[in-house]
Amino acid sequence: MKKFILSLIAILAVSVAANAGNYTVNDDAIDALIEASAEVSPLDLMPEAPVPAAASLASGNPSPIASFLLCTFLGGLGIHRHYMGTRPWMWAIYFFTVGGIFGVVPLIDWIFLLIGVVDDNISEFVGNTRFFMWA
Repeated sequence: MKKFILSLIAILAVSVAANAGNYTVNDDAIDALIEASAEVSPLDLMPEAPVPAAASLASGNPSPIASFLLCTFLGGLGIHRHYMGTRPWMWAIYFFTVGGIFGVVPLIDWIFLLIGVVDDNISEFVGNTRFFMWA
């Protein structure tokens, strides 16, 4: 109980020290800033640019079998996505989500690539910049 009361006193002391009564607002400067601003959309900040062909490790179209094998052995690192052409930082998303949401995303990628090996067509996944390549 003593720690709670001391914490409450410390919070009150900090709030009194951060007295907001000393601050003033210059409405004219704020209005001028808003008038000079430009409309920005989140889509303008990160446009969906096509992935250049050089981003793929393969020359020409990536092989369905090579993509499938890369996903089988290095799926948690997202190497198969780089082979098929994706954003350069996709490996970081796979890394920070512990292998693509604990391995779920590479498993689903593996299933779709297996279907692509059977059909000999992975063109819908080549150059795909989304995290969920099948969505």
